[in-house]
Amino acid sequence: MITFAFSFLFPFLLVMVAGQSIVGLFRDNVGGWRTTLILGFLAALIVVIPVGGFPLGRWLISINANFSIPLTALVFSKVWENASHIKLLDRKAFLSSCIFGLTAGLALYPMALGLGRFDPYKFGWSFSLLFVLLMVITVILVFVKNRFGIVLVACILGYDLGLLESPNLWDYLVDPFFALISGVMIGGRLIREIRSKKSHSHSVSWATRAEGSMR
Repeated sequence: MITFAFSFLFPFLLVMVAGQSIVGLFRDNVGGWRTTLILGFLAALIVVIPVGGFPLGRWLISINANFSIPLTALVFSKVWENASHIKLLDRKAFLSSCIFGLTAGLALYPMALGLGRFDPYKFGWSFSLLFVLLMVITVILVFVKNRFGIVLVACILGYDLGLLESPNLWDYLVDPFFALISGVMIGGRLIREIRSKKSHSHSVSWATRAEGSMR
């Protein structure tokens, strides 16, 4: 029962983000508890609307069977930020989540798709090195007060409670959409940093030439 109910959370949050974006087209402030409650009520209705004999929210399973806890946390953080103007995941935590998502995706999906003889997905079925590594990373992040550590704690608790339909720990940690979004975010960050360095280099070069000509 808890697994079935939890499967509606991610679709609900997606509809909430979409609703907040639509409201943002007509007004600057999409926050406030009144607006959030109305959007929440409408989102809840939308995800349970039966389409083809299934609730609309359950149709996302045909696209991705399990949406990971970190991706759900990122979307929830966005909804909360729009509603209250408070960031649950600050810049450091967001960057950590992207690094984690990309690293986990690169570690899992290429070999799981048959690009090698080694299949890391098997480590998620029972206690293994994956569990130990997750605990170590979680403890370190919590110790340095990185908020993404709380997200990993939620992954562990979610796995213990069986919130997802998959019994494999990997599915609690990463999914294809989370890995893809993480890669795009990190790639965009790297491109901006490269452009910024080039712009700074050109500015310094121009200032040096200008100073030389004045002499």
